[in-house]
Amino acid sequence: MRIRIGRIEKAGLILSILGLILVFQPFSPLIYTYGYCILALGAVVFTLSGYLPRRTESGETYLRDLIKWILIIAFTIILFVGISIALVPYFVVR
Repeated sequence: MRIRIGRIEKAGLILSILGLILVFQPFSPLIYTYGYCILALGAVVFTLSGYLPRRTESGETYLRDLIKWILIIAFTIILFVGISIALVPYFVVR
Protein backbone atom coordinates (compact mmCIF):
# COMPACT_ATOMS: atom_id res chain seq x y z
CA MET A 1 0.00 0.00 0.00
CA ARG A 2 1.36 3.39 -0.96
CA ILE A 3 0.85 6.55 1.05
CA ARG A 4 1.40 10.07 -0.19
CA ILE A 5 3.81 11.95 2.03
CA GLY A 6 2.20 15.23 1.02
CA ARG A 7 -0.98 14.16 2.81
CA ILE A 8 0.92 13.53 6.02
CA GLU A 9 2.55 16.95 5.76
CA LYS A 10 -0.84 18.56 5.14
CA ALA A 11 -2.28 16.76 8.17
CA GLY A 12 0.55 18.15 10.30
CA LEU A 13 -0.06 21.63 8.92
CA ILE A 14 -3.81 21.41 9.59
CA LEU A 15 -3.17 20.21 13.14
CA SER A 16 -0.78 23.12 13.69
CA ILE A 17 -3.30 25.68 12.42
CA LEU A 18 -6.08 24.15 14.53
CA GLY A 19 -3.79 24.24 17.56
CA LEU A 20 -3.00 27.91 16.94
CA ILE A 21 -6.69 28.74 16.71
CA LEU A 22 -7.35 26.94 19.99
CA VAL A 23 -4.38 28.62 21.70
CA PHE A 24 -5.50 32.12 20.69
CA GLN A 25 -9.14 31.72 21.79
CA PRO A 26 -10.13 33.84 24.83
CA PHE A 27 -12.82 31.56 26.27
CA SER A 28 -11.38 28.67 28.26
CA PRO A 29 -8.01 27.72 29.76
CA LEU A 30 -8.86 24.04 29.18
CA ILE A 31 -9.23 24.61 25.43
CA TYR A 32 -5.93 26.51 25.54
CA THR A 33 -4.24 23.43 27.05
CA TYR A 34 -5.67 21.12 24.39
CA GLY A 35 -4.70 23.64 21.70
CA TYR A 36 -1.11 23.65 22.86
CA CYS A 37 -0.97 19.83 22.74
CA ILE A 38 -2.52 19.78 19.26
CA LEU A 39 -0.09 22.48 18.11
CA ALA A 40 2.87 20.48 19.40
CA LEU A 41 1.60 17.28 17.75
CA GLY A 42 1.07 19.05 14.43
CA ALA A 43 4.56 20.54 14.54
CA VAL A 44 6.13 17.16 15.24
CA VAL A 45 4.16 15.43 12.47
CA PHE A 46 4.96 18.16 9.95
CA THR A 47 8.65 18.27 10.82
CA LEU A 48 9.24 14.54 10.92
CA SER A 49 7.24 13.81 7.76
CA GLY A 50 10.05 15.48 5.86
CA TYR A 51 12.31 12.59 6.86
CA LEU A 52 10.07 9.87 5.40
CA PRO A 53 11.67 8.17 2.43
CA ARG A 54 10.04 8.86 -0.92
CA ARG A 55 10.11 5.51 -2.69
CA THR A 56 8.42 6.45 -5.96
CA GLU A 57 8.68 9.29 -8.45
CA SER A 58 5.28 10.65 -7.39
CA GLY A 59 6.46 11.22 -3.81
CA GLU A 60 4.80 8.18 -2.25
CA THR A 61 6.09 5.81 0.38
CA TYR A 62 5.00 2.38 1.47
CA LEU A 63 2.90 1.64 4.56
CA ARG A 64 5.67 -0.46 6.11
CA ASP A 65 8.03 2.54 5.95
CA LEU A 66 5.43 4.69 7.68
CA ILE A 67 4.85 2.08 10.40
CA LYS A 68 8.59 1.69 10.92
CA TRP A 69 8.91 5.50 11.21
CA ILE A 70 6.10 5.67 13.79
CA LEU A 71 7.58 2.80 15.85
CA ILE A 72 11.04 4.40 15.93
CA ILE A 73 9.58 7.74 17.09
CA ALA A 74 7.37 6.05 19.72
CA PHE A 75 10.30 3.97 21.04
CA THR A 76 12.49 7.08 21.28
CA ILE A 77 9.84 9.03 23.18
CA ILE A 78 9.12 6.13 25.55
CA LEU A 79 12.84 5.65 26.15
CA PHE A 80 13.37 9.32 27.06
CA VAL A 81 10.28 9.40 29.28
CA GLY A 82 11.42 6.20 31.01
CA ILE A 83 14.91 7.55 31.61
CA SER A 84 13.43 10.80 32.93
CA ILE A 85 11.14 8.97 35.34
CA ALA A 86 14.01 6.83 36.55
CA LEU A 87 16.37 9.78 37.10
CA VAL A 88 13.98 12.28 38.71
CA PRO A 89 14.22 10.82 42.27
CA TYR A 90 18.01 11.17 42.19
CA PHE A 91 17.89 14.82 41.14
CA VAL A 92 15.00 15.92 43.35
CA VAL A 93 16.04 14.29 46.62
CA ARG A 94 19.66 15.38 46.57
